[in-house]
Amino acid sequence: MADYPFKHAGPVRPDRMIDREDELRLLGRAAGERTPVRLAAPRRYGKTTLLAAHAATLEQADWHAVRVDLGGISDLAGLTRALLVAWSGHRDAAPVRRVERLAQRLGADVSLAGPRLTLAPAGAARADHGRLLEELLALPAEVARDTGEPVLVVLDEFQDLLIAGPGLDARLRAVIQHQEDVAYVFAGSEPSMMARMFERHEAPFFGQAEPLTLSPLPIESTITEVERRFAELDLDPGDAAAELVQVGEGHPQRTMLLCHLLARRLTEPGLRDEDADATVEQVLAEALEQTAEIHAAALAPLTRTQRIVLGEIAHGRPPTAADLAARQGTSRGAFHQALESLVDAGQLLARDPGPRWRLIDPLLRLRLRR
Repeated sequence: MADYPFKHAGPVRPDRMIDREDELRLLGRAAGERTPVRLAAPRRYGKTTLLAAHAATLEQADWHAVRVDLGGISDLAGLTRALLVAWSGHRDAAPVRRVERLAQRLGADVSLAGPRLTLAPAGAARADHGRLLEELLALPAEVARDTGEPVLVVLDEFQDLLIAGPGLDARLRAVIQHQEDVAYVFAGSEPSMMARMFERHEAPFFGQAEPLTLSPLPIESTITEVERRFAELDLDPGDAAAELVQVGEGHPQRTMLLCHLLARRLTEPGLRDEDADATVEQVLAEALEQTAEIHAAALAPLTRTQRIVLGEIAHGRPPTAADLAARQGTSRGAFHQALESLVDAGQLLARDPGPRWRLIDPLLRLRLRR
């Protein structure tokens, strides 16, 4: 099916996004004001889908949009390559031709056919990546000036700029801070690193972007949308869909995975009349089987104390209680430290408003409770 309603691997089409209207309005208003935005969200939480919808909305209003994937860059050359790849896939020919001319200095192959980039090692070694970086960073303002149309630049996995080398964030800000017709979104999936870039007084981007954090999807509106999608498939999930959405706890990818497994089960011969509770249990068992390796990899590097903290939160118990510390033969301070480190990592644990914590992955919570 070309438009399967429960896609759970990779970004989904913007029109299949569930309940991010408020975030889209904020992004659109900030773009109109040319106010930079920093967007933090855990992995698999719909960040890329939201940004694609934002770009599509602006492009319909005659904006140019380009998304730069900084994930995995390790040096100045990697940053330059990421910018070249992003611009080589632009929809208009003029910026692509400009990038082609810049890329020739690197011995690169950039084509109007798409973002295909192969750097010749010898050419890359001779290239002045620093000068190329400045020219590529200046390109959005040039496109805005030449076309008379504003430009949106999304710098995704922005926190990897810290890994790529010292001072790159300062070089970036030195160029883009003067671009009046360009709107920037700095997006990342490592909250602690993003905080270092925007909340430390000595950081070049301190106070330079409006914060936006993706919250869990609202349960009721998600149930309504999911049931509508089951109707599209001519499937009747009964109460199972609502129960699984509640298990998903507003996690976009996990909710879609559970609904996908439910849709698959409902189409199996002889199972249409299965009891809803039995169906839910079978779907959950399949979901835990599919995520077993992911969870094992996430838990493997954790300390014993960190695992205890996750287990306590999964069972709805306070993770820093005095009796817990006594039972485990350690101090409450050790549990506080483990808790903060898990929150800072931003992949397993998040802090809700008030003194509450939750596991980001509801299936991990389910696994730890069993």
